Amino acid sequence: MVTIMQRFQKMRSGRVKREDLAIQKTSEKRSSKVETSPIDIAPNDPIVAYFLSSPGATEIDKLHLDSPALRAIKLAGIKVVIPLISQGELVGLLNLGPRMSEQDYSTYDRTLLNDLATQAAPALRVAQLVREQRSQALERERIEQELRVARLIQQTLLPQELPSLPGWQLESYYQPARAVGGDFYDFIYFEDGRLGLLIGDVTDKGVPAALVMATTRSILRSNAYGALSPGKVLEQTNDLLHPDIPPKMFVTCLL
Repeated sequence: MVTIMQRFQKMRSGRVKREDLAIQKTSEKRSSKVETSPIDIAPNDPIVAYFLSSPGATEIDKLHLDSPALRAIKLAGIKVVIPLISQGELVGLLNLGPRMSEQDYSTYDRTLLNDLATQAAPALRVAQLVREQRSQALERERIEQELRVARLIQQTLLPQELPSLPGWQLESYYQPARAVGGDFYDFIYFEDGRLGLLIGDVTDKGVPAALVMATTRSILRSNAYGALSPGKVLEQTNDLLHPDIPPKMFVTCLL
């Protein structure tokens, strides 16, 4: 007996992944050993359009198409294919090899298989949707976790205490547009005792902007020691930052 369950996902965006199609072969002695042979099925394979237009059990030996998937199915020993269609979409294939009795599939067998496909297709589609939603939820959770960590790192790079200057009262407020942004500020002490106020903005938002922000801040602080003027600090920082900054991204700084 040979059984194939093909799940077609995101068919409009590209090829079906190899791991989505598994051919499971068991011997006539009902051996418990299972061999898996992945097969690629392209979304534009003629066999897909054929099954959408011809629902019901199909004898593979009588099917003649210029289809790579059909050739692979024939090589696997498949005899009968029942497409699983839900809401006009091909969501799977139920494929059967030769009967253990070596007799042909009867009309009753085909009717039973068609009824099975009618019931299995919606259930399979629901299972696919549940799996997709679960995968999307896990991906959102992963991204949110990364953003929380990135924001924590970014917050630690901002000044934790404001300088105390006679005759001046300094206050600060920082609120990024997203969980992680590219805006930043800092206070830089020069060797001659002057205090520099740095305000910067990295194009784009999110984690990439935060990483560039952290790099820019570190280079600015390093260049402030020994520099003669704020302009020289910005010039040296630009020379070091420019070769490594991502394309179409730049930093605006006021010092």
